Amino acid sequence: MSNNFKDAHPLKDIECTNCDNYHHQEEIKNIEIFQGRTILVVDDNEDILALITCVLKRYGIRVITASSALEAFEIVKKLTVDLLISDIDMPGESGYSLIQKIRKLRSVQIREIPAIAFSKSAKNRAYKQALASGFQTYMKNPSNPTRLITEVAKLLMHSCNRSFSLFGDYSYLRKR
Repeated sequence: MSNNFKDAHPLKDIECTNCDNYHHQEEIKNIEIFQGRTILVVDDNEDILALITCVLKRYGIRVITASSALEAFEIVKKLTVDLLISDIDMPGESGYSLIQKIRKLRSVQIREIPAIAFSKSAKNRAYKQALASGFQTYMKNPSNPTRLITEVAKLLMHSCNRSFSLFGDYSYLRKR
């Protein structure tokens, strides 16, 4: 992978005409929670990357894409990312492995990036494994733009409003 993240820059030339039916442009511009945010989307499928990028860009979100877990891991170590959206089933390293590596990093800011997992599988096992691995939520393939943006908003609002760690420090509950 190159040091300049040539392939990780926001997708600029995506046609977003199909997204026009979901929301009015005036409504989109008034959603402050999305302004100035950067989301990293990870998937080996270019069509899924394009779809998610299209939806997120309509809300004024900067989107960085990666086609593998390895590439995504390098990006989160070097660039500020407000949210991670990752496919679980990728060739080579999985999304589960990616989030586990991120959660072990020393930097709290990086380690606690909110994350959404997605997959083609709707199995309950995939949902449980995603949460156990370190994702905050799981979606079956994000083909529903309204549900996707709702989950993104929930996690971004939660990360803005909290003054405590994503995972919390509950040591004060232990008996002394």
